[in-house]
Amino acid sequence: MSKGAERALTAAATLAGLLYNSWLLGYWLNPAVAKSGLASEFEALRQPYDWLFIGCDVICGLLVLLVCWGLRKQAAAAVLAGLMVFAVGTIVDTLLPMHCLPSLQRCPSFTQDHLLLWHGVASIGAALGLFSSLLLLWWHDRRSRLLIVLMAAYVLFGLFSLFDAVQTVHHNWSQHYYLVLCGVWLALVPMAIRKSPRPSAPPAKSRPGA
Repeated sequence: MSKGAERALTAAATLAGLLYNSWLLGYWLNPAVAKSGLASEFEALRQPYDWLFIGCDVICGLLVLLVCWGLRKQAAAAVLAGLMVFAVGTIVDTLLPMHCLPSLQRCPSFTQDHLLLWHGVASIGAALGLFSSLLLLWWHDRRSRLLIVLMAAYVLFGLFSLFDAVQTVHHNWSQHYYLVLCGVWLALVPMAIRKSPRPSAPPAKSRPGA
């Protein structure tokens, strides 16, 4: 791959990571939701600038798919599959309309609003896909300091989530930490894949009598 192509993929991945954290703009564009709501609530119907947050997530997913296509000859298929699951799950979750804000309203259960179930499936699928891409790369190259730090950061997220779950007042700070972590991983994907050792090809079988 040429240096120009590498820089283009790195730029696309970095932009994807930044767009995935467009929720930071919510503190200025929708402070009511930013105070206690989930990042996905910025995309709810009739919320201020919902189109902006929806657009950022959709473009993020498309950029990740573009990065996967650009790295198709360098990365293992399973790693790219995890990234593609994240991209598709993010786009689907974003484009499904959200009619209720759980932090500000009493929302119906998923048995009454089936879209809530699909929101959950797409969101969880995206999260598992992105983590699997990191896990597979780390398993292949467990001496990489970069991958070790990122895996440790995911472990911290798990601990933060447990701590946040037992608090009487929830501020969603663990979710914000997770979104930033995801954005960082997205930005580093091309570099991590380029630095990861490629599996050696099996030796060619010698012909009889050669």
